[in-house]
Amino acid sequence: MLGYRMKKRGILRRITIYFLNGLLIVLPIAVTVYLVHYVYRWLNELGLKWIIKAQIGWDFPGIGVIVVLLLIFCIGVIGRLWITKRLIALIETLINKVPLIKGLYNTLKEMIHSFIGEKKSFDQVVLVSVGPTKRLGFLTVKEPIFTVKDGKEYVGVYFPHSMQVSGDLHWVERERVEEVDLSVDEALKIILSAGVSGKMNKAPIEGIEP
Repeated sequence: MLGYRMKKRGILRRITIYFLNGLLIVLPIAVTVYLVHYVYRWLNELGLKWIIKAQIGWDFPGIGVIVVLLLIFCIGVIGRLWITKRLIALIETLINKVPLIKGLYNTLKEMIHSFIGEKKSFDQVVLVSVGPTKRLGFLTVKEPIFTVKDGKEYVGVYFPHSMQVSGDLHWVERERVEEVDLSVDEALKIILSAGVSGKMNKAPIEGIEP
């Protein structure tokens, strides 16, 4: 009887381990496919709406995505023209006269430019001492924009939160900021995954041993 119970527990344990191993394999693939599929559908449906409004007879899989990407490319080309730059400047001048819209537009613009613009803000990974520990962040305000009464200069360091899409901006004395020889992508992976992902953890996950 005792042997039967132990054998039954062993079988249940193996079933549980195999199920967990299945999750380790399936979940990363499933979530990645879902996100890619979601973005694809959103772009494709947006492009199809434009095609329908323009009464264009094109119809094949992915045409909506192609239309959106081509439109963005064309806007980028036209945006380099002198007359277009003047028009955009005029539109921004009008936007900046509307109190609430002005703040929203400028904040979004600066955030997007900080990631993909010519003058990226998220291009320097740093370590900052926090008590007996150090915290990994990004030097986003590199030149001090204010000083305090004792004359100390402070720079802005953005600390993303682990396991979520959010973070905090901290003002830190320049002397406490240490530059780190680490790429932005690698630092983001380390921070957002709470240290699970990164170049220090490149060994493949083979699964849980029974």
